[in-house]
Formats: sequence, structure tokens, C-alpha cells
Amino acid sequence: MKAIPYPERIRLGERVPEEGQFSVMRMIPPFSAPDVCNLFLPQNPAPDTLRAAVFNVEHGYRIREIISFLKECPALQNADILFANETDDGTERSGNIDVSREIAERFGYSYAYAPEFIELVNPNDRKGYEGNTLFSKWPIVRAEALYLPEGYNWYFDSQKRIGARVALFCELDVAGRHIGVVCTHLENRTVPASRAAQMRAILEKADEMFKGLPVLIGGDLNTNAFDYSEAAALSAYRRQQTDGIVVDPSPIEPLFALAERAGYDYRSLNGKALPTRRRPTGDGVLYLHLDWIFGRGVTCVRNGMISTLLKDCGWAGERSPLRSAPFAELSDHNAVWADVVF
Repeated sequence: MKAIPYPERIRLGERVPEEGQFSVMRMIPPFSAPDVCNLFLPQNPAPDTLRAAVFNVEHGYRIREIISFLKECPALQNADILFANETDDGTERSGNIDVSREIAERFGYSYAYAPEFIELVNPNDRKGYEGNTLFSKWPIVRAEALYLPEGYNWYFDSQKRIGARVALFCELDVAGRHIGVVCTHLENRTVPASRAAQMRAILEKADEMFKGLPVLIGGDLNTNAFDYSEAAALSAYRRQQTDGIVVDPSPIEPLFALAERAGYDYRSLNGKALPTRRRPTGDGVLYLHLDWIFGRGVTCVRNGMISTLLKDCGWAGERSPLRSAPFAELSDHNAVWADVVF
């Protein structure tokens, strides 16, 4: 995406308190339409099943190891669709690279990218974008971005930003059969009812854009079952779990019932109460199930979760960067996957 000079980013950001995020976003071309690239697409035969995976890459600042993870992990090597969250484009923390393009070039994926935010804190960010990427082994025939109802204004956070949570809608041509896919990232710093409002907007857009098509929705839905920014709510949630045990968020987060009423299955596409996010706290680690795949018009034949702790990557080759990396985890999220027929 085109870079906006840092002084201009700051000037635009200063308009947010008075005019609001969405008004300022309309002044910024990268928020108007996603980037779509089909340049790296190989010829693929029609599959019996599609493997879809969700992976929050935590900005991609460990890009060398992320590429090794995607290349070597048996469950991810042949993923047809990859829903990726927190993908950076031009931030210093990830080497000022375009993380989406790096992955696409390496694996021959088509991809679409929609920024959620433009970071304002670091003047060394060449572009400062963070967003969602949909990677596909199949052509992306159209793509649209939907910016979701605001649950939290990130301009007033220590991570000062212009932008809003986004859902990226793509229609894929899978050897002549079409499927709609939605890569999204819901708000963490808000209450469950606000995430439900964001999911409602996604479901309505999917009905409009993908009428008559099977649909997959994937991403970090931030189903914390509490307001992530409230310490008291966090403490109450922490008391509900023992170390390593995940509280099932579906009875607490209304977005699940909302999706089921709209015909989406999440139960068969995801393992029950899996720890897909490790959040350190003052008294240990909070285990959360945040990363999900929802489907309508598809049948799940198997699913799984892949740990991103390096100690669990026993399948890595002897000379793999995953063997020598000087950190304990590739991302603070595990990856999840599902095989579906449609």
C-alpha cells in the first residue's frame, strides 16, 4: 500500500478527536479498498477438500520463522486458505517489510490485504499499516473491506492509531466453484455485546455479497468473554479457570448464537475450549480461545489446533530456523485449521 508521510499521518490523526475515526479514514485512500494480488498463483487442480487455517501472526516481526512454520508444519503446508491477522506493512517492528507480500511470494498465494490501523507512535515506520490478509491458492475474483462498528477508539490508546477493526470479504474461484471467505479481527477492548454488533455487520454483508454461496469466516474474534481493558472483569474471568484450562466463551459471547441463527456452524469446525491465545498476567498465564472458523454451506471433516510454542515444533527440520530461534514462541496465538467440503 502507498505510504503516507509521517507528518501527514500525524496531521490526520489530530483530526480524530473532533471528527471521529471514520470521518478521517474517508480521507485516506488505503482505507477505501483492499489491495488484491493474484500474481503468484500456480495452477491447482480441483481439491476434494479445502483446508482453511487461521493464524494471528503478531505483526510478522518474526517473519523468517513464520515462513519456516508455514513451510514445515504438516498441518499448514497445504493450506488452501489462510486467514491472517495483525499483518504489518511498513512498520519498523517487522523490518519495514510488506509481510503479506513476503508470505505470498514464498508460497505462491494470491492475497488481499485491508489495513485496520495506521500506527502513529513511531516516526521510523515507513508506512505504519497493520491489518488483515486473506491468502488463497485460488484466484480472488473480488474483494471488499467492511470497517466494523466502533467498540473502542484506538487514537486515545497508548498505541495511538487511525483506523477501525475490519472484515475483509473475498470471493474465490476454486477450479470453477465459488466460495465466499471473510477474514476478520474483532475488538478486544470492549464488551461481548459490542463484538456481537461487529459480527452482525459481518453476517449482513456476507448475505449481501455472497448470496447463494458457501461461506467461511475466520480470524481472531477476540472472544475474551469480558472487556479486555477492565482489570476487574479480567480478574473475575481469571478466577474461573485453572492454569491451562480455557473457559468456553460461547455462552458468554452472544456472537456465537447470532452466527448460529444465521446458519453458520462453528461447533464442528473448531475444537472445544482450545487455548489459542496465551496472555501473561501478574499471576500466571491467561488461556483464551480467540481464533475461530465459522462456516455456512460447508461440511467439516476434520479440524485441529497447532501450538506456536517452539518447544512443540518437534516436526521442524534439523536446520530449521525454528530450532535455533532465540525466543519461546512464534506468536502469542496458536493456529487453528479445518478441512471442509462444499
